[in-house]
Amino acid sequence: MDKILMHVGPVTIKDDVLLAGVKNNVGFTSKEFVDAFSSSLKGLRYITKAKSYQPFIIPGGGTSAMESVTSLLRKGDNVLVVSNGVFGDRWEYILKRYPVNVDVLRPKPGYYVKPDEVKEMTEKKEYKVVTLTHVETSTGVREPVKEVISKVRDNVDLTVVDGVSGMGAEEVNCEDWGIDVYLSASQKALGSTPGAGLLVLSDKAVNSISEDSVAGYYLNLKNWLPVMRSMEEGKASYFATPPVHTILQLSRALAEVEKEGIDNRVRRHQVVSGAIRAGVESMGFSTVAKLPESYSNSVTGVELKKADPKKVMEMSLSEGVEFAPGVHPAFKYFRIGHMGWVTPNDAVVTISVLERVLKELGEDIRLGEGLRAVQEFLDSKQERH
Repeated sequence: MDKILMHVGPVTIKDDVLLAGVKNNVGFTSKEFVDAFSSSLKGLRYITKAKSYQPFIIPGGGTSAMESVTSLLRKGDNVLVVSNGVFGDRWEYILKRYPVNVDVLRPKPGYYVKPDEVKEMTEKKEYKVVTLTHVETSTGVREPVKEVISKVRDNVDLTVVDGVSGMGAEEVNCEDWGIDVYLSASQKALGSTPGAGLLVLSDKAVNSISEDSVAGYYLNLKNWLPVMRSMEEGKASYFATPPVHTILQLSRALAEVEKEGIDNRVRRHQVVSGAIRAGVESMGFSTVAKLPESYSNSVTGVELKKADPKKVMEMSLSEGVEFAPGVHPAFKYFRIGHMGWVTPNDAVVTISVLERVLKELGEDIRLGEGLRAVQEFLDSKQERH
């Protein structure tokens, strides 16, 4: 049975994106690859509205992109981590491996750290870097990045945003908002295959890359910077072998994103995510994200009352829809990923399957209520001619 992948990443991938990587005899100095690399770098600037920024594509994924931020830090620097969940905490685990000082701000599970709380911390202590997570993948909570940065911009040297579940699904404007580093991965809302960590850096961030940073070797952006500059100019360059076929696929995915238009893409994600949440709430379930202003366009965590989340996922998969397990210890839940190439029809199928599965597993479900809410939501968003 064909299935719909409503997962938090990897996501469903278009055939033409997949096929872009099904090629033999493509070397990392070939014109075909260099052109794909160059167009991908330009595509990252377009998606993040970062025209003057320096883009990077490095091997790995979101975590390698996160760890590469150590290239901007020196021994003894202070870092403030703003964490709304499991993946925000990853900043702490990474940075505490290095000789820097790390403070962490956390909210109650399911909530987000308020901008004024971040501002208060930055007024008490001098921080080199503040890290934010645009969308916390473990809970589906969105941090109001624009508002936070507007309040702390004058108090900190660099603002770094984990956009792993944000890039391509959430509104972002690096230049206007004053973001110094925005990072992501190839397999999330951009709708490509895993294998690449993605970043865009402001001039200030690039100028913070130095010989005496605490970074190691492989993920040190100083070693990758000349490669990025050369590749964007159409000249082959080498530091370490890049994920060739992943970048061929990423180039195709970014071309599709630009064809759709980034603002249109964000709106599509808003509609699909809103429809899914309308269905979930109409069935009587709560989302892990507790405040409507923090609902994300890419991930929704669904809290269960009676049913075992593992059983929900197993039975849903047998019905043709794959969800993601919950990873936050504070909740009994599973996660719905609605990012990449998702459509309103995916929302309809998702809630239809969940109604049947949850009813069979003993939840108090009235068939059709969730589906009706989805249809009514979608109808309210329909452009009238």
